[in-house]
Amino acid sequence: MSKQIELTSKYIKGLSPAAVATDKAIGEHFVNKYMAMYRTEKEQAVAFYEREKDNFMKRVTEVDAIAQCTPMSIFLAFMQVGGWKLSFEGGSQPDVYLIPGNRNIGTKDQPNWVKEVVAQPSPYGEKKIRIETGQIKHVGTPTVIYDCDTYKEYVGESGRTVVEWSKGSRTDKSKIIGSFILLEYPDGSREFKTFDHEDISSWRNASAKKNRGTANALYTSNGGQIDAKFLQGKTLKHAFKLFPRVIATPKMPDNFVPEHEDAVRQGFDTSEFTEDTTYEEVPEVEENEFDKELKEQSKVEPEPTIVITPSVDDDEPEF
Repeated sequence: MSKQIELTSKYIKGLSPAAVATDKAIGEHFVNKYMAMYRTEKEQAVAFYEREKDNFMKRVTEVDAIAQCTPMSIFLAFMQVGGWKLSFEGGSQPDVYLIPGNRNIGTKDQPNWVKEVVAQPSPYGEKKIRIETGQIKHVGTPTVIYDCDTYKEYVGESGRTVVEWSKGSRTDKSKIIGSFILLEYPDGSREFKTFDHEDISSWRNASAKKNRGTANALYTSNGGQIDAKFLQGKTLKHAFKLFPRVIATPKMPDNFVPEHEDAVRQGFDTSEFTEDTTYEEVPEVEENEFDKELKEQSKVEPEPTIVITPSVDDDEPEF
């Protein structure tokens, strides 16, 4: 009968931030939760953990602000993304935002700031989840429209928006006038979602409202107009505006202030997860293993002593 360390808040908080994802006990915990949630073989769960552990640690070591965050917040971010079945791999279109910041755990009169990291699905990660769950069959590449392009949109015979577009001869003086994206549904029908200056202005205002009066710098970083890659991400995000939620995205923690420079670098915008994007309400789904674990680890309780507990079964361990 094998033995394993029981994960407790005290145990996790005793680790160094850089050791969280590579810790043996946490690795076994991650693998077992993944197996229970997705009913996969251990070999597949271990392969996912090993790959994402390396991707996660690369993100952590590349950003000093994340490496300085509390071990518990790093643990929660790591487990959360396992529950989404997304990847920590970086690049220009990451599945996940890892946003470091500061949170006041004290009071307004006697603040006590701690560094924490929060995981949020990017628009590209959300797209993967919607395809994986069968809500969408195919999602086209978000396309930015310039004033030199040939563009026409109209309502087709199906009653859905159709777009005709061809790229023009663009220069440094070309102006962005909007964007569009193609969605293909499981029944084979297709629809274009389109956005113009009014939509961009609305997003910018929502961003400013949620960021103490200052909108994300990417709204004006492109010679006074919105950054093209940022607009692609926003286009993808808002294409799903009227769709049911497919994951229970955690809310930003109370009193959490994202690190501005890193948030801008990733294209993160807190308004993406608040009032400028609404979803059709759907019935609550049963909590999965990852959701239950995150809720348990997030509870503020007296910290128990670390103990060694025997594993009843290698496939269904007790935690």
